[in-house]
Amino acid sequence: MKRLSIITILLFFISCSSNDISLLPEKVSPDVYKVLLENEDIKILEVTFTPGQSDNMHEHYPATVYIVEGGEAQVTLPDGTVNEIKPPTGFIAHNPEKARHQVKNIGDNTMKIILFERKNTQAVTNTKQELILPEKVSPDVYKVLLENEEVKVTEVTFQPGQGDEMHQHGLMSIYGIKGGKLQNTSPDGTVREMEVPDGFVGHRNTVTTHQMRNIGDTTIKVILVEHKKLGPPKA
Repeated sequence: MKRLSIITILLFFISCSSNDISLLPEKVSPDVYKVLLENEDIKILEVTFTPGQSDNMHEHYPATVYIVEGGEAQVTLPDGTVNEIKPPTGFIAHNPEKARHQVKNIGDNTMKIILFERKNTQAVTNTKQELILPEKVSPDVYKVLLENEEVKVTEVTFQPGQGDEMHQHGLMSIYGIKGGKLQNTSPDGTVREMEVPDGFVGHRNTVTTHQMRNIGDTTIKVILVEHKKLGPPKA
């Protein structure tokens, strides 16, 4: 996975402090932004820019960005400043603040982006639970792409027939790059099979403990975004 320089990231994510519902991207540019999943804590957006396409000035919550298909974009800031960026396919970044801008695809290919927006920040006062980290027990399956005090972003790759060891995840959002057929084993031994399509999304607001195996014929690839600033649901 490639990462852009911090200067480029700052140009792409310009912070602002307002909370203007009229500037929601899916409202002002519904042809570009599609809400895949939303609840009181998070919103997952699929963003698609065809060559030459532009959106309208809009605002994002704090967000983790995954570039599915990179390209060349022009970013206009509220003060009229214009910057050009070239985010590559597979680029990962996280902006802990809100951002306001307008974007235009100035390249020759369609750009596709997945945004994991965090709508709320909850103070977690309980003793931090020590998790069985998947990247420690199954490093051949789990690769941490980005981690800071806000989020942990992990790339998960299961070859056909491959499984992992029993492990745990914190509160997380899920995006399936390549789906397939999975077997899920719970700590009590319960086994469940599931078929997940390309582009599937999900969100878990509790700690997840399980073991997974690819029981299909194709490679499965998933992006996990664990939200460290979200607490468990209120009782």
